[in-house]
Amino acid sequence: MSRFRDLRDYMDHLTQELGEEEVRTVRGAEWDLEIGCVSEMLAEREGPALLFDDIPGHPSGFRVFTNYMGTAARCAVALGLPPDASKLDIVRAWKDTSRHLEPLPPREVDDATVFENVLEGEDVDLTLFPAPRWHDGDGGRYIGTACMVITRDPDTGWVNVGTYRACVQGRDRLSLWMLGNRHARAIATKYWERGRSCPIAVVVGCDPILAMTAAMAAPSGMSEYDLAGGLRGAPVEVVRAPGSDLPIPAHAEIVIQGEMPPVTEESVQEGPFGEWTGYFTHSGPETVIRVHRIMHRDDPIILGAPPMIPTITAGDQAVPLYAASSTWDHLEASGVQNVRGVWAYARQLMIVVSIEQTGPQDAMAALLAAAGRRRPGGMERYFVVVDEDIDVTDLNQVLWAICTRVDPGTSVHTVRSTTSDIDPRLSPRQRASGDHTMGVMLIDACKPYAWKDQFAPANRFDEPYRAQVRERWGAHLPL
Repeated sequence: MSRFRDLRDYMDHLTQELGEEEVRTVRGAEWDLEIGCVSEMLAEREGPALLFDDIPGHPSGFRVFTNYMGTAARCAVALGLPPDASKLDIVRAWKDTSRHLEPLPPREVDDATVFENVLEGEDVDLTLFPAPRWHDGDGGRYIGTACMVITRDPDTGWVNVGTYRACVQGRDRLSLWMLGNRHARAIATKYWERGRSCPIAVVVGCDPILAMTAAMAAPSGMSEYDLAGGLRGAPVEVVRAPGSDLPIPAHAEIVIQGEMPPVTEESVQEGPFGEWTGYFTHSGPETVIRVHRIMHRDDPIILGAPPMIPTITAGDQAVPLYAASSTWDHLEASGVQNVRGVWAYARQLMIVVSIEQTGPQDAMAALLAAAGRRRPGGMERYFVVVDEDIDVTDLNQVLWAICTRVDPGTSVHTVRSTTSDIDPRLSPRQRASGDHTMGVMLIDACKPYAWKDQFAPANRFDEPYRAQVRERWGAHLPL
């Protein structure tokens, strides 16, 4: 895996390994909607990563970086793999690394570029930074979309790092929306029960491995810093935030430090916000950070991952890679044999598994095991199993299998499970009563095992012949 020192090191590698056009600088785009719209339009085309500069109303050099893992090639670079690695090769590499991962705790260092600028007291001002309003309908400017929220358990000293949306609420106020079952909320509650505010730090610019691990939710008691160190093969370099024992990345772009009082003491209207499901759902009184200090590098960069409608190519490819690799690992750990590939669509709303059938129960065993990976409050809605001749990373092939190998009367099953508060399909009655249950669909799109050898043959050229055609014509045609 990769060992990028910081976000800028990753950006340099993108241009070195994929070409100068892989990171495109955009000058003069407005923070109000325009940055979000340009990012969305180019993500839908699997276009370049975007570095926005000279943003009206903000100093030149105060920048926003988006679409940073919007393609498989950029994910490969982020993970230290060859840029031309296939999607399934990336999933396999992540799965194998995660399975044998040895957590490495962070290492404290003296060299910290995050301290190049320190704002305290009257100088604290979150509005200095060009936090975008990403969607028409957002209730504010969200500086934190790929952020790291750092807290420490007052009993055990466990350092938790999570990702929560963060909205600028004023010069010295930042709001966070944290679901009640998330680790940071549980840690904060311990402080609140003792009549104290929770010390907290929010990082809004870091390298992609840190951003990914912050969103992965390590097991309770394990720090995401340790997980990131294991994925990197080298410890994360950290420094102590001034006046606290919170470790922050030494080479973060921006760190917002403060305290979070109980919601009963201070709260603010948070949302709405266009979430990754493609809808505006949650809005209400939420937690506030009283900002005491802002630290940032010269020419700071906000790392932005604005949620988009979860189409096939748009947005963050890291999410389907993580969902696919963790599902694949869970399948093998559950005893499912002959897994040939796993992929996730619409971020992770649909999980597709390919297997080589060796018995009549293999397809259902794979479906049940894949659905069993859902954590409480997960949003995975559809699970599909296909034969090994289907490329799970090609939606056209997946739809072909569903449309031609599924008997709607016998091949589709539903089970009940919990879902998230951001689920747009929750009825107003369910939301009001706290009933977050939803159906999950299991789809067997495999050839019927009893007569799969007699299934009608496909009329598609095989891969060896396609390779010959590419060799002959690839220089002249986009094959």
